[in-house]
Formats: sequence, C-alpha cells, structure tokens
Amino acid sequence: MMAQVGTAILLLFSVAGLGGLPSAAIGTRLGLPMSTRAALVPLIGLTGLGIITLLIGHVGFLGPWLPFGTALLGAVITWLGRRDVAQLASGVFRAAVTQARLFPVLVIATASALLLAAVAAAAEPWRVDEVEYHWPSAVDWSSAGRWTDSPFRHVNSFPFMEVIYTAAATHNSYVAAHLLHLTTLVALGLAAAGLARAVGVRGTAAVAAAAIAMPVAWDQAYVAYNDTAVGAFSAGAVAVALGGRATMPSLWTGAGLIAVAVSVKPSAIATAGAIGLMLLLLMATRDARAPQSIVQLLKGWLVVATPAVLALGFWLTREQLITGDWTNPLDSGTPSADALSRLPTDLQQVLSPLLPFVSGIIGAQEPWGGRTSLVVQVFLLPAIVFSVWRGGEVLRRFALVALPAWAHWVVLGLAIVRTRFHIVSWVMLVVAVRVAIEEASNAYPRTQRWLEIIWAAGVLLGLIDVSFEMVRTIRDYLAL
Repeated sequence: MMAQVGTAILLLFSVAGLGGLPSAAIGTRLGLPMSTRAALVPLIGLTGLGIITLLIGHVGFLGPWLPFGTALLGAVITWLGRRDVAQLASGVFRAAVTQARLFPVLVIATASALLLAAVAAAAEPWRVDEVEYHWPSAVDWSSAGRWTDSPFRHVNSFPFMEVIYTAAATHNSYVAAHLLHLTTLVALGLAAAGLARAVGVRGTAAVAAAAIAMPVAWDQAYVAYNDTAVGAFSAGAVAVALGGRATMPSLWTGAGLIAVAVSVKPSAIATAGAIGLMLLLLMATRDARAPQSIVQLLKGWLVVATPAVLALGFWLTREQLITGDWTNPLDSGTPSADALSRLPTDLQQVLSPLLPFVSGIIGAQEPWGGRTSLVVQVFLLPAIVFSVWRGGEVLRRFALVALPAWAHWVVLGLAIVRTRFHIVSWVMLVVAVRVAIEEASNAYPRTQRWLEIIWAAGVLLGLIDVSFEMVRTIRDYLAL
C-alpha cells in the first residue's frame, strides 16, 4: 500500500506541476475568477500527463520510470514559473479563506467528505465498469509498454482517462488512478464556482458545494471511471468561455477543454453546443461580452466546434490505424438484454424536456435515473417562477446559464441514456438557481436566512447521501 500511495503522490505532484504555471498564465491573460484558475490546475495538469503518456506509449517506452519523469518535469516547470505559481496559490488561498468565512459549515462539510473520498480511494477496484475495462486496459497497456489493440471494450477509441490511468498502472497503483480521477471532482466544484462568479454570484463556495454534492457526480469520482472527468472538463470549458468575457482567446481555451472531454467520451461534444447557445443569448440580450455581429457570432461558433470535431476525427482515425476498424466491434454488436432494458421508451423521449424539473430527488432506474442535485430539485421551479416574474437583469442572468443547461439535457438525452452523462447540465442549473436565490435575498432580505438554511440542508443531505457509499467501501476494504 505504501508503494501505491507513493505513486499517487508522484502523479498528483506531476498534475500540479504540469498545470500550475499554464493555469496562472491563462488565468491572468483572460482575467478569470480565482476559482476558475484553480480549476484549470488539475484540468491542464491531467491533460499534460495524458499527452505525455500518449506520446510515450506510441514510441513504446511505457514503464515504471514514467511517474518519476513526469514529477521531475512538473518540478522543473514549477521552478521556472515559481513567481507566477506562488501568486496564483496566494490568490486562490485568499479567495478560499473569504468564502470559508461566509460559508464555514458548507466548506468544512465538503472538505471532510472529500477527505473521506480520498480514504475510500484506497479500496481495490470493485465497480463493474472499472473492473471490466477502465483499469484492466491500463494494466494491459503498461505491461505491453505501448498501445495495442485492446481486448477490452470502449477503450480503443476516446480512451484519454484510460491513457492517464496507464501512468498509474506502470506501478500497478490503482490508488493513484482513483485519486487522479478524484481531482476532477474538485475541479468540477471549482469550475462551477468560477461560472457562478462570471454571472455575478457572490456565494461561490455554496455553488461549488452544491455542484459536487450529488451522487451522480460523486459516487464514481473516487474510482477509475471517466464521467466525473467529462463533467469537470465540460464545466471548465463553460466557465473559461464566460469568465473570459467570451473573447476569442477564452473561446479557444474553452474549446481545448471540450476537445479533452471529447477524448474521454464523445458525448461531450454537446458542450460546444451549450457554449454556442450562450453566445447567441449574449448577443440577443446585448451583453457587453456578446459578439458584435453575425460574422463574429459565426466565428465564435466555429472556434468552439473545431477542436471538438478534430478530436473526434483524431481518435477515430487512431482506432482505425491500431485495430483496422473505425468503431470497436465489442461496442457495436447485438445489445444485451440489460442494455435494451435501459433504452428510453417513446413516452420517456417525449417527456424528456420536463425531467430536469421532476426527477432525481430520490433517484430512479436508468434510463433517466440517478440521484442528482437536491438543491436543484428543491429550488429550480421556484427559481424559474421568480426569475420570470422579476424579469430584466435577473431573468437574463438566469436564462444565460439555465437555457443552455436545459438544451444540453434535451439534445444529448434523446440519444444517450445515462444521467451521469449530463453532469455539466446539473452543474449549470446549480449556478442558475443560485442567481435567483441571491436576487430573492436582495429583494426580500427577511427570506435570506431561510433560503440559505434550505440551501445548506440540501448540500448536507447530498453529502450524507454520498457518504453512505464511501463508508461501505471503506468498511468492505478493511474487512478484507
């Protein structure tokens, strides 16, 4: 176990080292909120680790040296940019202290739950998909020292998280793989906070806590899955695009994050559509961040879509070169009875646009199941009514985030039947709801205390919900 933890420390240090300086530089240039800059550290760091591992695998040099090499490279980059990195760390720390003073209960509770998740990450692989292909494929590739035609389903195309896990597999450290994925849960919360700041929300810590305190995002974040990672990269893309005032550099940066998300799971391309709709809404409401003409709007759409399309093409071409097939035969065969049972019925497809408003409080079976944000379930309908009633700036800010989230849910949900594929939709809805909550508190100061109590209760119940699974995981691990 000590060796496993040692590898985890090396790779986490690699992620921090590879991501720190680029995040500081991008954040400063784009004028991003501190929480968005903090979110970029693990997102860019994981991207760097994945690209390095991918290149090393293509030349056939995968081996136990890799975690040491990436940690050394991260240390060198950090030393060269130590002033910028220190400035970023100081700014993030000050912002975190400010939010902790405003929301001490939520911050302490969320930090405690994350610590519990880190302990649960020590358990051996046990989730079905992790045991069947996420982790075995990484072990198989590390043993071969290069990329091969994998016998495991899904991983020959869009395997970016499995590529990252291969760096951990060179030391057979599933703990490192689990903790690498867990960093994306933290990034998800920070990205949500950054998006909230970009639309004028003050209580960013409350948003971050609510965004991650839902089982659909949390339950598989401390194992070697990939859905939380897709949600984090997608939310990061939205936060950067809007936090950077929708300038071309911010759109290119957001598009790059979408390309990484697509490399993990191609369904993430829907996030490009969500950002495109945001640009249209900005233009329709004459926001200062809006494209100034139809030509600029079209250029923005092209910028957002191009990297995602290129990522799709890259991974499909790579799979064809390695396997001789454009798609994995294991993925395109006759569906099992279990898979067929989870396909949406015609009625479910018709009702799908309404489901974000009524589902997820206590969970349900797929295709539209999965326990989501309790905060959203409690506040979404009242937030819609309040925003429409108040109109003006409140409605504009609410719709800027809520409409793309709802469109993302509907468009993607008609084709793909997993609630965990829609994590970014729920994160954006948390932000939208918070816009209405803070505006209601301003308009009716006597309600502020009660609104915050209900919000905190929703977050705490969500954290308690996810803690049951973590406690069971730790208990079973200790019983071995």
